[in-house]
Amino acid sequence: MKSSTLVAVLLLQTVMVMGILAHSQPDFPKCCDHCNSWSGAQFCDDVGPKCRDGCVNCRVVQTRPVKTFRCGDGRSAFPYIPCPPPCKKN
Repeated sequence: MKSSTLVAVLLLQTVMVMGILAHSQPDFPKCCDHCNSWSGAQFCDDVGPKCRDGCVNCRVVQTRPVKTFRCGDGRSAFPYIPCPPPCKKN
């Protein structure tokens, strides 16, 4: 495969993924302790005793000894959108 064809395919895949992320997760947590960003996407990957307000993709990751939830929300980072601030500790 020629390098120009490979670049075109990768570019189209990136655009497709960004479009999916932009439309599938319109809500994003207002704060996030573990925000990761790569390839033009941001992911809030917080784990705790409950999901934070604004988390759309909340899953139980542990049931014993304490029930633990993970917020796995993602969004497009184009144009550059900084990660939300860390959550305040109570």
